[in-house]
Amino acid sequence: MPQRTLLAFLALATCSMAAAQSYSLVVNGQPAPVKAIVVNGQTYVPLSALKKLGIPSSLKGTTLTLGTGAAPSTSPGGSNQRASLEGCIGETLFNGVWRLTTQKVERIGPNVGLGPGWGVTIELRNGTTTKANLHDTGLESIELVGADGNTFSFEERAAEEALIYKDVTQAGGVTYQLKFHVEDARAVAANIPAATKLVISLNPQKMTAGYLREAKVTYTTPTPSFRVRLNCQN
Repeated sequence: MPQRTLLAFLALATCSMAAAQSYSLVVNGQPAPVKAIVVNGQTYVPLSALKKLGIPSSLKGTTLTLGTGAAPSTSPGGSNQRASLEGCIGETLFNGVWRLTTQKVERIGPNVGLGPGWGVTIELRNGTTTKANLHDTGLESIELVGADGNTFSFEERAAEEALIYKDVTQAGGVTYQLKFHVEDARAVAANIPAATKLVISLNPQKMTAGYLREAKVTYTTPTPSFRVRLNCQN
């Protein structure tokens, strides 16, 4: 490239960058130390902001990958499954309302009318500016999927007051062991399928509680459900 042309190109690029419009950035209600910019009509935000929203990123060669790198999959249910935030044991997932960390998975004994199963200990923290509970934020189901593709029976009644309907204060949290069983009361613990996936399904359209509307609580992702792979550790 001739020197004059090169200098003109560099000058044009410098002017374009200088003219780029910038915006102050607020992530989940908190001011970010970096800014968003607009270049040629496109708005760009830094990767650090995406990370706070629970969106992982990785750079390999000249390719930047956002998300897990896997095609969006969903909770069990076939072709109409719902996409979810996905992670491993020990990884914190955040959907703009809840921060979920799955701490451990362990075998548990039988319950009345049910066989043995698995206990999944989770920590759920409130990331909003008001109190909130799982029920009011659109909870549809809590499921544990086994290695055979079937779901275990969830002790929902036991979890209602301690987890599902429990109001968690702003920045507060609750730690709870979710309990799942096989339906065969005669089953032997050593023979039950391994637990492979925890799915907590959340529907934004069911988040209709008045106090949440007043606080302008919204999910920051169109796929706020959680899906935790129990065969990997972060």
